[in-house]
Amino acid sequence: MHVFTTLLVIAATFVTQGGAVQEGGKDLLVIEGAKDPAQIPEWLAWEFSFTLVQQWQGKDSGFTHDLREVLAANEYAMLEREAVAQRTRQANRDSQGTKLFEKYPWATTPPDVLVKVNDEAYAIDLAYRREILAARDRLLQAFSIESQAALTTWVAENKAALTSYVQKSDLKRWRAPE
Repeated sequence: MHVFTTLLVIAATFVTQGGAVQEGGKDLLVIEGAKDPAQIPEWLAWEFSFTLVQQWQGKDSGFTHDLREVLAANEYAMLEREAVAQRTRQANRDSQGTKLFEKYPWATTPPDVLVKVNDEAYAIDLAYRREILAARDRLLQAFSIESQAALTTWVAENKAALTSYVQKSDLKRWRAPE
């Protein structure tokens, strides 16, 4: 899990469908992509998919083999470039988050200020999610119709691997920007 994500009060983690779970007195929703993939936000599915491609860049794997076979070579190369760029997007988001939390340490920051810090952290994360979706849009615009269908199907299938734990009160934020 990403350092910045673990620091966020809003807990933007992998999610799946499920019921509420009592943990530390907080109501959490367990969202399992394997049970209800429609509950997984697009930004999260694409983040996960870019990460898979980046981890297997230049190699053939069971995770990416079928996709590599169906996309044109130049399209798969574009996908790999966006996947590598994903690492930079994450690093930028993590860096911004780290600076924010260094400026406002949880142990010494008053609760009223922490609410504002949480909003700033959410704004950082939301901008990151929008960058992921912009990368998705760039790829889809550049791909043939057949390749668009193959890529979006592959990303949708990846939702089954995702599970998230989200506080009920943060569900709307977690899903954004959809």
